[in-house]
Amino acid sequence: MIKIGRKTKEWRKAKPKLIKIYIEKEIEITQCENCGSKYLVFFHHRPKRSSQEAIHDFEHTRLLCQKCHGFFEYNDGADEKLFKKPRGYKLENKIEIMAKKNTKKADWQTLHICKSCKKKIAGFLLCPFCGKMSI
Repeated sequence: MIKIGRKTKEWRKAKPKLIKIYIEKEIEITQCENCGSKYLVFFHHRPKRSSQEAIHDFEHTRLLCQKCHGFFEYNDGADEKLFKKPRGYKLENKIEIMAKKNTKKADWQTLHICKSCKKKIAGFLLCPFCGKMSI
């Protein structure tokens, strides 16, 4: 039997209730609240779930895809902006929040609007939405 901590027990009890709240508020539970991606969606907590101050409620969580979750987990300034912006997916909000980080990546590695589907944001050479070249 694996021992789990008090915060993990709290999270296991709170997660189904939180999902029910998201459904009641008509927020898509399979879609990232930042970019709209439907690939590997996780709950992002503020403060972090591992801290003793973690709160498992609607106001202190956001549903994020793997890429956005990793970004916001390690960029506190952007994390503050994420929790201040209104709920719901808007294409222009993702660029505003995530494109400000200065990196030395190739054009296709940075976030950009796909040239094929023209409305989805991609961070890969192949668009995860339409499957075509994104640049």
